[in-house]
Amino acid sequence: MTRTRISGEARRQRLLDAASDIIIEHGVKAVTMESVTAKNGVDRAIAYRYFKGREDLLSALFDREHANYIANENADVMENSSLEDWMRGVLKHWFALVDAKGPLLNRLMNDQGPLAAKGWHQRRLDRSWWATKIMRSYRLRERTALHLAAIMVGGLTGVLDVRNGTDDEAIIEHMVAGILAAAKALEFSDAGGSGNDSD
Repeated sequence: MTRTRISGEARRQRLLDAASDIIIEHGVKAVTMESVTAKNGVDRAIAYRYFKGREDLLSALFDREHANYIANENADVMENSSLEDWMRGVLKHWFALVDAKGPLLNRLMNDQGPLAAKGWHQRRLDRSWWATKIMRSYRLRERTALHLAAIMVGGLTGVLDVRNGTDDEAIIEHMVAGILAAAKALEFSDAGGSGNDSD
């Protein structure tokens, strides 16, 4: 029987897939170079061709999952959409992603071990990104927009606790209405509108 050789990139993705399966089944702590290669049925030396070690492998998995999320989101949500339409599209995409990969994403983003700094940094980027979107639609100070963005990012995780699988549209409407109403109210009280204040 002839073995089919797979490309280097395909091998790398299989190693990442194995790490993903281990995280879902046992958590981030269970991922080692040995466990990943054993799950793949290959020698441990092969993993070191693609990754410097465990932390490099976990970091690559984190980056892959985040890149896939952004690519799928960009395919579904038009960059020039209104803030309201854009929020609805992103929230629908978020729920679909949670249904497909919730346990993996939760463990990657909330790891307190080697991925802790990466998760914190990504949440910071997400807040900044949301704040920029909010500032483009409302005349808010940067800090005010960042506060609203923090509520939005935190809300994306928080609503999962009350989601029952049948009320996604209602949750989306409530989140959108709440953020837009807050932005509108703050626009009038933000005395001075747009500007960079970093207090």
